[in-house]
Amino acid sequence: MKTLHFQKLSVKVVTITLFSFGIIGAVLIGYNYFTIPHVISKQQSIVIAIRADNWTQQDLENTTVDAELLQAKLSNHMALVINETTLTTDPFPRMAPLPPRVFEEDQMFWDVIIKKHLKGMEYEQWQYLIDAKNSTMLEKMDP
Repeated sequence: MKTLHFQKLSVKVVTITLFSFGIIGAVLIGYNYFTIPHVISKQQSIVIAIRADNWTQQDLENTTVDAELLQAKLSNHMALVINETTLTTDPFPRMAPLPPRVFEEDQMFWDVIIKKHLKGMEYEQWQYLIDAKNSTMLEKMDP
């Protein structure tokens, strides 16, 4: 009789413990979702830029494609370079000039640059500004 009572008690304790872990997990996932900004990846931003001008594989020969995640700081007309993994600035943040466009304070955007090398040190440069949160093209600058 005591073993049956002990088994029922054990099942109840295990059930309550598992439900508690599930609830705590759900709360942590919800907190993470609503507090950490969600942005598109560097690779996604490059694909958006390439599709914007219908670049082909042949067009991209002899080119350099790079992207930086930036955050607009309107008070000093600069952009902070954001670490794409942690979505924070480095301890000693790098600054970049803010492109001539209307931004919102703290807006995060990808600055994608495609450089086509010509001869010697000459190159042509295309610049694409892509909103990091909703993946829309903010601006495109041709050479």
